[in-house]
Amino acid sequence: MTSVLFIEASSGGVLGGSLTGLYHLIRGMDRSRFRIGMALYETKPIEADLAQLDVRVHHIARRRLPKQHPLIGHGGYERARRVGAVRTALSTGRQTARLLVEEFPAALALARVIRRERADVLHLGNGVRANFDGILAGLLTGTPVICHVKGFEKYGARERWAARRTTLICMTRAILDYCHTHGVHAADERIVYDAVDETWLTPRRDAASVRRELGIPLEAPCIGLAGNVQEWKGQHVVVEALALLADRPDVHCVIAGGVHRAGAQYAATLRDRIEALGLASRVHLTGFRSDIPDVMAAWDVVVHASVRPEPFGRVILEGMLLGKPVIASDAGGVRELITDGETGYLTPPGDAAALAARLRAVLADPNAAAVGARARAQARERFSLQHHVDSMSAIYEAIARAPTQ
Repeated sequence: MTSVLFIEASSGGVLGGSLTGLYHLIRGMDRSRFRIGMALYETKPIEADLAQLDVRVHHIARRRLPKQHPLIGHGGYERARRVGAVRTALSTGRQTARLLVEEFPAALALARVIRRERADVLHLGNGVRANFDGILAGLLTGTPVICHVKGFEKYGARERWAARRTTLICMTRAILDYCHTHGVHAADERIVYDAVDETWLTPRRDAASVRRELGIPLEAPCIGLAGNVQEWKGQHVVVEALALLADRPDVHCVIAGGVHRAGAQYAATLRDRIEALGLASRVHLTGFRSDIPDVMAAWDVVVHASVRPEPFGRVILEGMLLGKPVIASDAGGVRELITDGETGYLTPPGDAAALAARLRAVLADPNAAAVGARARAQARERFSLQHHVDSMSAIYEAIARAPTQ
């Protein structure tokens, strides 16, 4: 039996796509072949579900340096930062402090968990930069490391050094290309698309009851987006697009997702903007929902509005599997999920006018349902959970059997 320890370093007080993806993977793994543990850096609402899957959860306390300090904004300090040698020295000092205060102590704590779990393989769920301490823990214990890269990260010399000591799993071709562009390479590199467990995605309530709960008329067209409320996810773009649909005052919008710790001010600004535009009766902010399949099934159109390139876009895949027409931002890995006009619709990131025009067209198009049906068929073929689980399981067992260097 192969022992896999998953390490999920995300923080912010919300449940994000990274941990959700690992949860779906774990649900599908053959427990006669794998023993599974999970290390978390903060308490997560999914822990009860992990316990039901007999996943042992360990909490790692990681001290974090403040991102702000009194000198930021001070004229002399800002002028000094513009000098190349000073900027390099400050960056080096910051990285050294981060290593000593944050990462090395966390690596020692992780090493204790690795030994307790007798882990054969470490699966780091948050890429090279955020999981540097996990890579250190693997080196300290001699445990093979899989680094799952799910985003477009900032890379420097230490990330390039660390990546060479891992098996690099990229969620899309766009991510692997980005890594190579920034000099990040590993001896073993794979592309493994994420997947969604359709049994989890099956709605348990009918759309009418969900709409009544949210205060949405049963006959009203309804668009929605799901994801943590933070600026780069583009909830404000959807609100502005809705305001531009002056000819469709019947359209309602659902924004489902918890507020990221770094997004509190953004969430307040978003609420103020909704009020100022007179949309409070038609924009429904639900907060975190554990029943997201039920909520999404009550929408007519799923919207993905990230203003930065999205590495993958799990909500896009969820919408496709629900058979919904999906309108998504045309950047990053999204292009590997959707063919415009055939299995969904693409719009320029951050362009509220373009999004409004696309929404108007899709809501009026009798063929939109056919696009959703094609999307569902493609998602089932290309992004099935079984294919994802089989791919990752083979990697775990191969790495566990490989001779140590």
